[in-house]
Amino acid sequence: MYFILGSQLIWGIAGPLVKIILETIPPFSLMYLRFLFASIILFLIYELKLVHQTPVATSDDRKNIFLAGFFGVFLNIFFYFWAQTMTTVTDAWVIASTGTLFVVGLSYFWLGVRLSIIVYLGVGLAFLGTLTVMGSSITQFGKGGFLGNFLMLLAVFSGAISFFYTKKVINKFSALTLTFWWFLIGLIFSFPLFLWDYFKNPGWMTQIKLSDLGILTYIVLGSSIGAYYLSNLGLKTLSPSLAATLGYTSSIIAIGLSILFLGERPTHFFLVGSVFIIIGLFLAETRHPGHPIHKLLRK
Repeated sequence: MYFILGSQLIWGIAGPLVKIILETIPPFSLMYLRFLFASIILFLIYELKLVHQTPVATSDDRKNIFLAGFFGVFLNIFFYFWAQTMTTVTDAWVIASTGTLFVVGLSYFWLGVRLSIIVYLGVGLAFLGTLTVMGSSITQFGKGGFLGNFLMLLAVFSGAISFFYTKKVINKFSALTLTFWWFLIGLIFSFPLFLWDYFKNPGWMTQIKLSDLGILTYIVLGSSIGAYYLSNLGLKTLSPSLAATLGYTSSIIAIGLSILFLGERPTHFFLVGSVFIIIGLFLAETRHPGHPIHKLLRK
């Protein structure tokens, strides 16, 4: 659990930092640079023999590793960076907190996990809250754009899908091995988008400041290598749904920092939607033995 919490702390801090650096570096270029430098560093780690011998991968292993990397790294970061150019950090990370709901739903369809009525009620309330946050921009009460919020929802959904493919290979391969392959997959798929960004705006490289390099270093070492490595370690012992539950941590950190340092202020629609999401997530998580409701019943 502590590994997952550590990864969520790193990702939460990265939330407002990504928003800042996107003012200089285009989203797809930032994504490519993240994949590029992370892949180089992980490759050097392998060359120095700092990772134990990788077991032979079967065709199913290769398929699961690819799908986990494609959905959980490439598509997740692709939609997230793109979304951050059109919405606020607070909107984006409130929507990110609903990732548990997607994991709950996918657990039902993929694993046959049956849900109680109270869980369905919680899922429904959280979904209503998400629609409120997303739709607030349409009625001009919200700060984030509808398209940006929708892209963030796609990022959350793709991340939820990757949990299940990751769970199939996490106990066979080292966390660092999976992180390396995932970022290599992201590097390959993001290269055409990097070229598109470059031809669209070839002068962005001359505008990079020293502070941007500092943020990029944190994104590569922290929210890329460090956070994904810790997340993979955590998934070795936690179920996908419980691991997703701990994702609330990053949302709280990112929203708090954006209010403090970016001057973002929640709107009335945002607050109403957030209340629905919080109540819905609380109800939806009653299936976990560690939930407050179960603790009260055991007393």
